[in-house]
Amino acid sequence: MASLACWIATGSSILQDAAAQDAVSSSLDAAAQGGALQVYPLDVTLNKEGNAFVADRSLHGVWQWKDEKLSILFEGSPKFRTPLNAAYSIATDVDGTLLVGDSATREVYRIGDDAVPKPITGGKIGIPIDIAVKSDGTIYVADLELRRLVRIPAGTGDVEAVASVNPRGVFADHQDRVWVVSQNPQQLLMVSDAGEVTAIVKERTFEFPHQVVVNRAGEAFVTDGYKKAIWRVKPGAAAEVFSSGAPLDGPVGIALDANDQLVVVDPRAQAVFRIDADGKAEEWFKIQKSK
Repeated sequence: MASLACWIATGSSILQDAAAQDAVSSSLDAAAQGGALQVYPLDVTLNKEGNAFVADRSLHGVWQWKDEKLSILFEGSPKFRTPLNAAYSIATDVDGTLLVGDSATREVYRIGDDAVPKPITGGKIGIPIDIAVKSDGTIYVADLELRRLVRIPAGTGDVEAVASVNPRGVFADHQDRVWVVSQNPQQLLMVSDAGEVTAIVKERTFEFPHQVVVNRAGEAFVTDGYKKAIWRVKPGAAAEVFSSGAPLDGPVGIALDANDQLVVVDPRAQAVFRIDADGKAEEWFKIQKSK
C-alpha cells in the first residue's frame, strides 16, 4: 500500500507539473490566438543606447521604441512554422544584435541591422520561453517544452543541456551567475556551468512567476502574472512584494536599464512600464498598432 501511495503521489506530482507547463503556454497564447488581440507583448530588452525592443506574440515579431517613437522592427506571418510566428522571448547579445525565441519554428533567431531574423540552431529548441546572455556571448535558453535549461556556446549553433530544472525564466547577472525561475516548488534557483543547482526561494511563494532580473546589489526581481506584481528577493532574505496593483495587470517580461531601473512589459495592459526605486510603476510607452 505504501508503494501504491508513493506511486500515486509521484504520478499526481508529474500531472500537476505538466498541467502547470500547459498553463504557461496556454495563458500566454489564449488572448493572442484567433485575432483576439492585435498586440500581445511578452518580453522586453534594451540595448546600450537605451532603445527598447519588445517581442509580441500577436505581431509575430518585434517592436522598437527609439527616439520616443514606437515602430515595427519586424513583422512576421500568421502562418505557423514561419519565423517569429510565436515570438515569446527577446534578449540583447553582447554585440548588440537581438535574440528572439520562437516556438513555432523551435528556434532562436538573431536580428541585426538588416532587421531580418536569422536562425541559430536549426530547430533544436522546443519552446524558448526566455533567453539570457553571459558576457562571453554564451546564450542560455529556458526551454518550456523540454523542461530544461540549455545553452548555445558563443559563435555556434550547438545546443547543450545544462540542467533539468523545469525553467520558465532565465537571467545572467553582472557576475555571470545564471538565475532561473522554475515551475518546481523551489521557484528561484542559481545554476552553475556544470548544472549544479542552488535554491534561492526554496518553497512555493510566487503565484505564477515568469521572469527574473538581478541588479548590481544582488537583488532579484520576479514578475508574477497572477499576483499582478513584482517580487523582490534580497540576498539572504525572504521574498517580498515590491510593486503590485494598477497599472500592472499581468506583468511577464522584465529587464534592467543601464541604471539598474526595472523595465516591465505587461501583455494585459499592452504597455511597457518603468518601476522606480520605491516600486512605483509608471507607463513608459503603449504597445498598439496604427489603424
